[in-house]
Parts: sequence; structure tokens; C-alpha cells
Amino acid sequence: MIQELFSWLDAQRITYIPVDTEVVDIPGFGRLFTADLSGVESIFRGDGDKLVFNLMESPDVLMEEGIFHVAFPFGRNWYYYDLREEFRFNLLKYIGRPKPPVHDVPFVNLGIHTSYELLNACCSPEDLCRKAKWLGHTAVGICDRNTMAATLNLQKECANTGLKHIFGYSLTMMHEEERVGLKIYALDNEGLHNLLRIQRAVMVDSEDNTLRYEQLLMYAAGCVVVFAIRSVYWMAGHPKQVKRIRKGAEAVYYQVDANEYKADRIDREQLEALKYYFGNCYDADTDSFTVEPVLIPDCYYMDKDDAGYRIVVNKIATGAAHEQSDDQYFKTADELYDTLRPLFSGQWDFDSLFRRMCRPTVEIAGRADASFETGRMFMPEYRMRPEERERYGDRRTMFLRLLDDGLDRKVPEPERERYRERLDEEVYIIESNDNVDYFRQCGLFPGAVGYGAGGAPERHRNWYRSRFRRGLAGFLLAWHNLHRPAEIRPYLLALPRAGTLRAQLERRTDGACPGHHTRQGRTLCGDGI
Repeated sequence: MIQELFSWLDAQRITYIPVDTEVVDIPGFGRLFTADLSGVESIFRGDGDKLVFNLMESPDVLMEEGIFHVAFPFGRNWYYYDLREEFRFNLLKYIGRPKPPVHDVPFVNLGIHTSYELLNACCSPEDLCRKAKWLGHTAVGICDRNTMAATLNLQKECANTGLKHIFGYSLTMMHEEERVGLKIYALDNEGLHNLLRIQRAVMVDSEDNTLRYEQLLMYAAGCVVVFAIRSVYWMAGHPKQVKRIRKGAEAVYYQVDANEYKADRIDREQLEALKYYFGNCYDADTDSFTVEPVLIPDCYYMDKDDAGYRIVVNKIATGAAHEQSDDQYFKTADELYDTLRPLFSGQWDFDSLFRRMCRPTVEIAGRADASFETGRMFMPEYRMRPEERERYGDRRTMFLRLLDDGLDRKVPEPERERYRERLDEEVYIIESNDNVDYFRQCGLFPGAVGYGAGGAPERHRNWYRSRFRRGLAGFLLAWHNLHRPAEIRPYLLALPRAGTLRAQLERRTDGACPGHHTRQGRTLCGDGI
């Protein structure tokens, strides 16, 4: 059993010292007792009216000997638990100290794809930061494809663990019907704003989720642009276009990544692209590249033994698993060195080249200070069309005028004064929370305003409508909690089905609210929002 534990610790690159046939010492963590469960039916056993871990040794005896942790195999993993605490499964990873590096080269991993890249990657920001910190990294970068959903959580998790965050984004650029893979990293807040604009261009404005070359030039300021491996042919064949990108961006690099794929075709395409780059984009006389290389290994899961998870989520997404690899995990610099070294002949000073490819990752991390301001709330800003700006002047005037027009068209004259009072209260709440643009963009007054006119395409307006229905149900529930159930009924009857909130409204319109509390000068029921 102890030999199996040694094999696991070696695979996880955890430093350890064998003590005897049952105990191993992990520097920086403590002694670990190996529980032999080979002869038992379950890892738990009954102890009176509760279940306890099926440990043959006395916990008190172990703790008297300075052993506070027990390791045990379960499924295909090893776990441990602390004898001083209530039992729980702790995966036996990222504890103590990692094995000292053979190649002590400064390096920052900028190729992490998080679980926010839905059904394609399996790295959570928490695990990512935990492993990066354990390996001794000072920063970590993400590059999810077509999404920035992980960025804020990454920023928070990095702050909690003392790491620096780098925001990146993977996408496809279109140039004259040719698809070009890119990664873009934000260095400062101008770059972050441009990255958000790129996200909008890809996921809102584009029908095929690509970025046009002209848009890249518009949004390159404050960003680093990295050409993906198989984009080398476009990069080498369009020097003028690359020069224009270089002029607008903070820096331009070419991605080097030697992960091995299961499919020979994909593996061959990757290697041929790398071979073309080093054979055609390097001048030995001047020791210069047309575009400098940067080592960015694409990582879709944290450890090698997690590769199967990506296959599972890919099959959920598409029914098949494409471009699969057991090699796309968060590697150390030593592992990256060992992967790349066999690809280069003796004509290269590989140690020098390896350091050269790692250096830009540290430089990018050193310059990256883009971050979200989290101390106050920001709401979406409605973009007025030219004719709207000419007619109304500003967004607030447009909002109020549209409400007035809708009130005149929709409400009979005898009821108008009563509805006006109600509308004034609602406008006060909306403006006090800086939600005018959100209501306008989402069409939260459909009868008066229309659904997001001048805003997102129709497919996105449909999403806004569904969010509006759920939001309106919550709003009506809150209004009922202001003890005005009679005013809800006409709105409730016109409201499309909105799940449990509508059901709550229907139950409450004929009953009194329970106890309430006061928040921001308004009386709300305790279970209202």
C-alpha cells in the first residue's frame, strides 16, 4: 500500500520522505499515516449511532506520535483527512512542497481555460490559484474562448491567494475569408475596455462569433496579441497586416505549445506549423524572429489524471470529443521543457531558446494591471442611435419622454392621474438605483418603449424578454410587500408565466404579509426579495 502512495506522490510532484512501511513525512505539511483498506468492505464503519472512518489504528496513539493526517485510496485518487477535525475528503494534491525544479526558469502560465468556457474546460479559478501558488508562481493568466465570464472571479481568487491575475481571451479573427486564431491579453484598463468591446463584437454583433481584422485594429490598444500555432501561415504571408497590428497593440507574439494530441492528423498539423515557424520566421544571422515566440501551453484541466473530464463535457456538448489530448494540463516549467526539447535539433541552443520563450510571459504579467473596480455598482449604458440623440438629446430625457408617450397611448384619460402617481414612484426607484439604461436596453416597459429598440439583435432581445419576465415578477412581489395587493392584479393577469414568483404572487394577493423590516426607507416583507 505504501508503494502505491509513493507512486501517487511522485505523479503529483510532491516532495516526501519515507519514514517506515506505513508513514511518510511531507515537508511543510507533516507526517501522513497510510490506511490499509484492502481487507475491508467499506471505508466507513458504525460507531454507535454514527459512521466513522474505518481506521484500524487508534487516532489517539497516532496523534501522540505526531501523526495528524491519514491518507487512503478511494476510486482512482488518494485522499487524506485531519485526525483533529471532523472527517472529510481532501484530495491529496498541492500539499507540502513541490519537488525542486531542474530548470529554474521564470515562467507564468497564460494558457489556462477555465470551467467558464462551458463544456470544454474543467479548471476552476479556485483550483487554478491553489496550484499556481503551490508551484511558487507569482501570477496566472486565463484565455477562455469567446467568454470573459471567469475574469471577475479570477481577480477575486487571485487577490485572496496573493497572485497577480492576467485577463486573456481566445478568438477567431476573419481576414478575407481566412480564419486566424488569436489570443489577446489586456495589460491596462484601456486594454480591458477593449477586451470587453472585442467580446461584444464576437458574441453580440457577429453572426459567426468571429472578429474582423478591422475590428482588431480598432481594439488593439492596451493589449498584447498572440497568434495561435496554426495561424503561422497567415502571419508569415501577411507582413503588412501584422505590422499594422503591431503598431496598434502593445506587443505581438507567436504562441509555442507542443502538447501532444491523440489524433495523428491534429498532432501533425501542430508540429508542421511549429516547424514552419522556426524554419521560416527566424533569421540566424541576426538571431531574430519576424514575430517573437512566447510559450503558452493551452491547459483545459488541472492535472494529467483529469483529462477524462474534458472528454465527458465535450460529449455532452456535441456528442463527440474532438482535438483530445492527455497533455493539456497545468504543467511545470520542467514538464514544458521535457515536452519541447525532443523537437529541436542540435543546431539550436535549446536552453537559451526556452528561456527566450518564457521571458515574455513574465514581461506580460509584470505589465498587466487591468482590473475591475469592485467598490461600486456599474450598470449597462444604452447606446443611443443618431436619430434618437437628435430627437431626445440624452438618455434620461429619452427614457422619460417614451414613458410619457406610452402613458398617453395606453392609459385611458380617467385613469391617467392615478397611473401617473404610480409611474412617478417607479421612475424614482429606477433612477435612484441607476437602472434607467438597463430598463431601456431590456425593454422593461414593452407597451410604452418596445423591446430593446436600437439595442441587441433579435436573438438577444428574446433573452432580455425572458429576463424581464422573471425580473418583473420579482418587482411585483416586492410591490405587493408594500401592502398594495389590489394594484398587482391587473399586472399579474397580463404577466406570462414566470415560475414560482408568480405562484407566490397569486397566493399572496388575498392575504396579509407577515412581519416586515425597513430598508432604505421602504417597508418590505421579510421574505419579499
